[in-house]
Amino acid sequence: MKRPLTWLSLLLALCLFACKREPTALQQTTSAVVDDTPQDGGTLVRRLDSDIVTLNPVAAHGRYDTYVANYLFTPMIYIDRGLQPVPGLAKSWEVSKDGKLYHFELDPKATFSDGTPVRASDVLFTLRKIVDPNSEALQISGSFELLDLAHTKVVDDHTIDVVFREPLATQLDRFKDVFVLPEHVYSKGDFRNDYIATAVGSGPYKLVRRDVGKAIVLERRADYWGTKPHIQTVIFKPILDHGTAWNALKKQEIDETLIASDTWFREHNDPVLNRYIDFRRFYTLNYNYIGWNEHNPLFADKRVRRALSMCIPTDAVINDLYHGTARAMSGQFTPDEWAYNPNVPVIRYDPEGAKKILGGLGWADRDNDGVLENGQKKFEFDLLALSGSATGKQLVQMVQAEMKKVGISVNILMPDGATGIQRVLGGNYDATYLSWDLDPDPDPYALFHSASMPPHGQNFVFYSSAEADRLIDAARRELDRSKRKELYWRLHEVLSEDQPYTWVVQASAKWGINKRVRGVDASPGYGLFLWYPGELGWWIASAPQK
Repeated sequence: MKRPLTWLSLLLALCLFACKREPTALQQTTSAVVDDTPQDGGTLVRRLDSDIVTLNPVAAHGRYDTYVANYLFTPMIYIDRGLQPVPGLAKSWEVSKDGKLYHFELDPKATFSDGTPVRASDVLFTLRKIVDPNSEALQISGSFELLDLAHTKVVDDHTIDVVFREPLATQLDRFKDVFVLPEHVYSKGDFRNDYIATAVGSGPYKLVRRDVGKAIVLERRADYWGTKPHIQTVIFKPILDHGTAWNALKKQEIDETLIASDTWFREHNDPVLNRYIDFRRFYTLNYNYIGWNEHNPLFADKRVRRALSMCIPTDAVINDLYHGTARAMSGQFTPDEWAYNPNVPVIRYDPEGAKKILGGLGWADRDNDGVLENGQKKFEFDLLALSGSATGKQLVQMVQAEMKKVGISVNILMPDGATGIQRVLGGNYDATYLSWDLDPDPDPYALFHSASMPPHGQNFVFYSSAEADRLIDAARRELDRSKRKELYWRLHEVLSEDQPYTWVVQASAKWGINKRVRGVDASPGYGLFLWYPGELGWWIASAPQK
């Protein structure tokens, strides 16, 4: 293992790095003989749209926590570019005929960053933490709610039998989220709070430091037991504002960023920028939505939620905000998923229809102040959106203006990402504009099952439907794909009828990547990250040769 950098040497390295990358884009765009042979070394500077909440992968709060965890920890299994399971910590596995027992053989070479071996007992420890309510494992606990700990056992140091009370069609894929923790480290102290800024994992990188709100610095492990990545140092920089991030990419201060639609429309055909920025656009398993907190009496009636959805000018959102690089959504499943029901219509913009529905429920502007009331209750609420996205800000402002026409007063709140996410997960909000990145399997248990309300899952709109629960449960246990499809098609209808979310659009992902970063590929449906090798297969090209 390489000796850790001292504070002084790290500061000098960062200074030299910044100075070396200061020249303008034009100065660095000389014609070159391209050598596509992967090279070791170099520093990759990645952008985070929001700072992470924790480095503890079991307690991860969102995609940004997972982006970092994927370098520091190795999951039990990876998914490949085609979204199929491939070995991670587990070099092989077998599933019993009844689908309840998973027999995993761990790679005997696997070690943690402190040099200790990865043992099957560490896997068992991690599973216990995942299902422990005190861990608040919001992202993953719902995937393991059927874990049978009493019968799950360590066979030997490198073998574990994981048992479930019932079979689930999705279960094997869920092991991609099991980032195994060393028991001898994480069994000490306060599990939720003591590992926010520290990490000991079995991944190809180790943590150098975390400066909250500024940087997370990772260094490649010299003793990594698996296929070593090429890049020596990875620096994550939280940059909340898309415009700021775009300018940083143009100045070559960062190597990659998600690009706002306005910026893409304006810049992606610029020949000068195309000399050193690789522009990518693709659809992934994602969507944008407005979630209605049903603990707020305003949103308890599904007819009200439907009326609110009718206030969203979807066509204008697609054409004016996304410049045609998005598509309308009718529910939970995206058009590229096999669970998508094409017969479910998109709710169209119809403010007059929305007024009629609300009027039939007793909402009227009786005092002529421009805001509907029902008895003593005014129709007004806060709409929370995360700061940083110009398109997101424009969208919520559009929603605010459209709802004002109907007689609904909307107050926009835009906290920073970490603060906003914590408020939402705590149920401390009225409505929120967010986006989801979905799993390869369409199971929406963690989002819409009544058993997945926080702290046991991410149903933070507190949606509860007996029929939706029944369909979700049945589909998870159905191993026949055609029968699962029928169940999900009906679930698509139910969710569309109930509108726990207003599904706004599926925006295509638009990225800019410095062309010095090579080996960048996209997975259909999953994009650039979190599949294998994905970002772990990138490498940095040396300076162009004239």
